[in-house]
Amino acid sequence: MANFSFTVDTREMAEGLYSVAPHVDGATGAMVSMQAAVIMAEKRAADDICANVNRGFFSLIRSQISQKIAICRSQVEARLLELRDQSLKLLSVRKTMERDFQMIAARYTKLFRTLDIALLGRIHELDVTLFDLVQRDVARHSSRTRALQASAPVHQLESVSSSQKIAASSIRARADQAIGAMSKFIKESNRQSRLASSILSAEPGNVDATVLLPFALVDCDSPQTRQHQWQYHAPTPHGPEVAQQIKGAIERGVFPVLQRVEWRPQEPRERETVAGYLGQHMDQAQLSEKVRAHMIRMYNAAQSQALYGVRP
Repeated sequence: MANFSFTVDTREMAEGLYSVAPHVDGATGAMVSMQAAVIMAEKRAADDICANVNRGFFSLIRSQISQKIAICRSQVEARLLELRDQSLKLLSVRKTMERDFQMIAARYTKLFRTLDIALLGRIHELDVTLFDLVQRDVARHSSRTRALQASAPVHQLESVSSSQKIAASSIRARADQAIGAMSKFIKESNRQSRLASSILSAEPGNVDATVLLPFALVDCDSPQTRQHQWQYHAPTPHGPEVAQQIKGAIERGVFPVLQRVEWRPQEPRERETVAGYLGQHMDQAQLSEKVRAHMIRMYNAAQSQALYGVRP
């Protein structure tokens, strides 16, 4: 059997590896340097991209905000112009209302001043009787008071008794006259009190009487139904029962007859009568000449009519 001996020497290989190791270390260093350079380049590129994105985003937001600011500014300017126009119109309306208020206030002030003068005249007329009574009777009562003063008769001794009897009889006569005057005054005062109470009292009296009550008829169109209708206006009574009786009497006695009446031109005689009553009312009201002339002009321009069909 043959034997083979082999000798394997790795010295050259080891030497070769020693020569390769520096190159591997150089390659490793180059790889590490390249990796660091790539990371820095990627980071720089990422920073550039982020900066550009941020710049673009902020530029977009700024442009949108600028557009909105421009739109809002234009709307505000338009609204300001509208508000300025409305303020000028409101000032014009305010001036017109102030002018109308001053005119109406002056008119009503003049009207109420005229009413005050008329009421003052009527109050003076009510007090004229009292003034006449005072001026006529004060002097007489003063002289009567002086005449009724006590007096002591001074005469001779023989005529003292007769003088005393005469003075006593005169005093008794004056006392009777005074008592009669006081009784008459009390009776007249009671009668005046009963008359005033019957006029001013709200309670109905116990005496049956027939009272003629005036009322006004109004021919108009209803604002709700737009149909022809009649309305009446009567003085306000003191109690609800009397008001109900008046309402029933008018509705039963007057409204059924109104279906047969008609409006016709007023006769000249009736128109003259109405004009006379109007003149009397204007004289009592003591109106100014301008108001009187205007009322007469309106009455002459109006077409007077009267109801026909129910007269006897």
